[in-house]
Amino acid sequence: MLEVLEQARLLVVTGKGGTGKTTVAAGLAVAAAGRGRRVLVAEVEGRQGLAGLFGRAALDHREARVAEGVHALAVDPDESLREYLARYGFAPLARLLSWAHLNRFITAAAPGLGDVLLVGKVWEAATREERPGSGAYDLVVLDAPPTGRVVPFLRAPETVAELARVGPIRNQADRVRDLLDDPGRTAVVLTCLPEELPVTETLEGVAALREAGLPVAGVVANQVTGDQLGGRAGRLAGLARDPGPLAGAAAAAGAELDRAALGTLVGEARDRQRQVTRERRLLKELRAGLDGLPLVELPSLADGAGGPDEVRALAGHLVAA
Repeated sequence: MLEVLEQARLLVVTGKGGTGKTTVAAGLAVAAAGRGRRVLVAEVEGRQGLAGLFGRAALDHREARVAEGVHALAVDPDESLREYLARYGFAPLARLLSWAHLNRFITAAAPGLGDVLLVGKVWEAATREERPGSGAYDLVVLDAPPTGRVVPFLRAPETVAELARVGPIRNQADRVRDLLDDPGRTAVVLTCLPEELPVTETLEGVAALREAGLPVAGVVANQVTGDQLGGRAGRLAGLARDPGPLAGAAAAAGAELDRAALGTLVGEARDRQRQVTRERRLLKELRAGLDGLPLVELPSLADGAGGPDEVRALAGHLVAA
């Protein structure tokens, strides 16, 4: 994962809904910035998921500084269409479309054009270094659609290129496709939870991305329960039968616990250890199915990941991992 953070120009983050895809994207952006890279993190689904993670009310189409070394934006297809038309000398047409509210009609009428405009904005940011004086970034982190939709989303330039055989639309589609297909510049990371269905869907997502020729770099397993007992877990069964040693340890620490309280503590510890064992088994299956791809584990945070402090904590785990 460190190699990805230090070498990629575009890092695409996808995963099944609910696996913390946006949180991991934010953590990866902060981790890369901590290693000295200038980072832009972008979302394309209009959910404003990134804003709260960086302590902001909302993000828009303008790039805004949200952390040390990190800028962010929410890519909008309407704004992308206006930018695209203005870039190729059709600014009056862009204003007319906005005035007549025809932007969405056009992107809906042309299959894949809306996605191409979104990906095209990300491409523009990821390739600025090739155009001096353009406010370049070292890395763009894309909070992409979920695994069920990510292949059509990333392959939209190919679809549009087949429809537009010549002209600026075809040229841009080809350039975007070249970036996405280049494992030296682009990496796709999937997020997962240590649960049955997310593990299955992650392996299916990896297979679909590979079949589409997209450069998969690894998987981040999110919200993994920490094994706090380790080799001492075997003592739980004995303590359940005879909690005397636990009562003695509690008394030595100045806490008087009755038998019911001791039973509750041991029961909770056993339940947690069962969860740890189940997650270890699922992660072992996931690792085996990834066929050599790196798997990074992120811990489950006590209060969840809802703001900048938690994002910084996850970024630290990503670098350490």
